[in-house]
Amino acid sequence: MEEFLSTFHSGNQKLLGNLHLPYQNAPCVITLHGLESSKDSGKWPTIAARLTDEGYACLRFNFRGCGRGPEKSEGKFEDVSLTERIRDYKAALQFLQDTNKDTVDMRRLGVIGSSFGGMVAIAAQDKRIKAMVCLSTPYYLPHITKEAGNYDELPSGGRRFKKGFYEDLRNYELLQAVRTAPPILILHGSSDEVVPPTHAQKLYEAAPEPKRLEIIEGADHVFSHSEHLKKVIDLSLEWFKKYLI
Repeated sequence: MEEFLSTFHSGNQKLLGNLHLPYQNAPCVITLHGLESSKDSGKWPTIAARLTDEGYACLRFNFRGCGRGPEKSEGKFEDVSLTERIRDYKAALQFLQDTNKDTVDMRRLGVIGSSFGGMVAIAAQDKRIKAMVCLSTPYYLPHITKEAGNYDELPSGGRRFKKGFYEDLRNYELLQAVRTAPPILILHGSSDEVVPPTHAQKLYEAAPEPKRLEIIEGADHVFSHSEHLKKVIDLSLEWFKKYLI
């Protein structure tokens, strides 16, 4: 198994990621972190390691303005929008297609998106994706920020984004977009206090077959307990083994 630091561009911004390769021409899963997260936070290194142990390549990357230190992607977090993150996601897919077409099997491509990353996966409606897993994903975002001049501040610790964030969101209808999803697995914690589990149920009801919904009892928004994360990974691997064939 090899791991490479990867760089690619989305518009004029350089994005940084890690490409994990178990062997040549492996099926590949791309991971999409949440709004304030990064490729290295919480569950993502663990998920990437399990995927590669099971024979899947994995590309995890920082969206623009996300990450820390030398692996921080270019751009400013305050410029975040669903449109821009979809652009970054598609740039990552194009990077795989252009640079690694002999390294990963683009005919067997999956995605795991968490929270806002799940919204990106659904809203992008990219036909290259053959199987999708959405973790703790909302079908809409309520206005949870407080106004600060030309910005909205997040309640989690002072990070902010421009007011156009919510205007951009109005261009997307997730319950409509999910109707064209590939085989989709929706995982949500019963104790998620950030995104209520009712969001998972709404997405599941709107999605086409094949689909599956699992509410993980006692799990929080980020599946912080090891037993909950293990169940998330086990269910995701089961899904990919069934549909990335």
